[in-house]
Amino acid sequence: MTLQRQKLRIVLLDTDQGASLQLGRRLMSVRSNPYELVRLDNWAQAAAMLAEGEVKAVLARSEFLGQNTDIAVPMIHLANEPEFDRIPEQATDSIWDQASASELIRCLNYAIERFTLVNALDRASSYDPLTGVCNRFMIHDRLKLGMRRALRNNEPLAVFFIDLDNFRHVNDTLGQTAGDLIIQEVVVRLRRVLRNTDTVGRMGSDEFAVIVEEYSKPSNLLQIAQKLTSEMAEPFNVNNESLLLGCSIGIATYPEAGQTVDSLMLHANMAMLQAKSQRGCNFHFYDDRINLQANNLIEFEASLRQALRRNQLELHYQPRVDLSTGNIVGLEGLIRWRHPERGLLGPNEFIPLAEETGLIIPMGYWVAARACHDLAQLQRRRMPPIHIAVNVSFRQFQDSQLLPTITRLLDKTSIDPRWLEFELTETAVMQNADQVLLTMQGMTGLGVRFSLDDFGTGFSSFMHLQRLPIDLLKIDRSFVKGISESASDRQLVAAMIDLGHSLGLEVVAEGVEDRRQLEALRQMGCDQVQGFFISPAMPFEELCYFIDAYSMGRNAEPAVATKLK
Repeated sequence: MTLQRQKLRIVLLDTDQGASLQLGRRLMSVRSNPYELVRLDNWAQAAAMLAEGEVKAVLARSEFLGQNTDIAVPMIHLANEPEFDRIPEQATDSIWDQASASELIRCLNYAIERFTLVNALDRASSYDPLTGVCNRFMIHDRLKLGMRRALRNNEPLAVFFIDLDNFRHVNDTLGQTAGDLIIQEVVVRLRRVLRNTDTVGRMGSDEFAVIVEEYSKPSNLLQIAQKLTSEMAEPFNVNNESLLLGCSIGIATYPEAGQTVDSLMLHANMAMLQAKSQRGCNFHFYDDRINLQANNLIEFEASLRQALRRNQLELHYQPRVDLSTGNIVGLEGLIRWRHPERGLLGPNEFIPLAEETGLIIPMGYWVAARACHDLAQLQRRRMPPIHIAVNVSFRQFQDSQLLPTITRLLDKTSIDPRWLEFELTETAVMQNADQVLLTMQGMTGLGVRFSLDDFGTGFSSFMHLQRLPIDLLKIDRSFVKGISESASDRQLVAAMIDLGHSLGLEVVAEGVEDRRQLEALRQMGCDQVQGFFISPAMPFEELCYFIDAYSMGRNAEPAVATKLK
């Protein structure tokens, strides 16, 4: 027994029942004909059938053309006379009603295949393949049309620019597949909050835009923003891992925040950056003050570029003391910017901008060169051997010139590389652990050593720490701060020290500000300390006097010697 293949439905819009019967009989005379004709008298009937989704094409007489062009299937003009020179504008194709059955079948086949292909190409060029939402180009078109409607109808319109927090860490640690699952889940959450009439678009890897029209009053935008941040603050579950990401949202309204597509998108993005600077799940509405801040930021970036060229950067050093001997055994180099108008700026005031603009790479090389120069100066003055540690960013680790540049600096200054130390943060180590490990192995081959900075603030595991060629763990000051008063903080810091020792590493506590903290750390078995209780960071010449005075004081006065012992 053979199953009869279900025929594909074609709607025939024709008021002449006799002519449509003849056309149907011609089609039925072909055994392999895949189509079934259904004659209807008007577009209302056709629209109802099209809504059911079982119609493959519409054959329409001339009088029906132009009445309804917004259909999701091809429309073919059924002509009374042969047409060789033109096809009606509203139609995909045209065929004479006296054409043979085989010609009609070929025409239908071609029209359906071509319509399907054009739709697929249009979708590929307009929609994000991973999520199915609008891509960057489509969101710009939708925004342009929305702004026209808003102007014509005097209705409000707003753009939300959404950026996921910590998404790069997910991609780098769990892989792209996990990242894709999170992006798809983000779209599900956005749709859960938004109306069907709101437009969602994916602007980049972890960036989204939402167009909200006819929201009636500004307080509704506030509610939408609050719901979105609440949704994104919930954990994402991927491969049995629970991840907290969060998001930053910038909101720009038309026409207050911009009267063109580009200006509105730019200002929504600027508001998002303002939200991101506040940390945590936040949103921010654009206003003119943000524009002023952005202009100031551009000027600040230009000044920072000039600072590199005009020798306005300085490297200050904070001593690191061995708790068992009281001796200064290391120095941490901390960059400062001697701004001509704003005075001496700490790293927190310009390093984030340097990271964002890429200036961190030449700045990092300047720091390394300065540290090598100063280490050579210490060796020429015949001071006791001291490690000099400088920070290196993950972006610099990705630079192909890192290894040859450090090699060149070591050769030029003739320093003993054993006393040069590079500090990496946990976050930098985890961004691309395999690449970081390869680079570290290449640099340790030169004789330099590494320490892990801000330990406890990142995501590193025991397994990762075992693999890395590091010599020291530096416990972040945020953990040291409460050890004098809090038993739980003392337990946490003691566990970190024990972990470091179990890996064969020395442990340094940062941010030591008083004797009680120092004594607590000594009792826990911490190896070294640094912080304001020892000394703040100071310029190189001042540091040299400090080292001399510190050594002389310890030798001359036993009371001073017992201060750190």
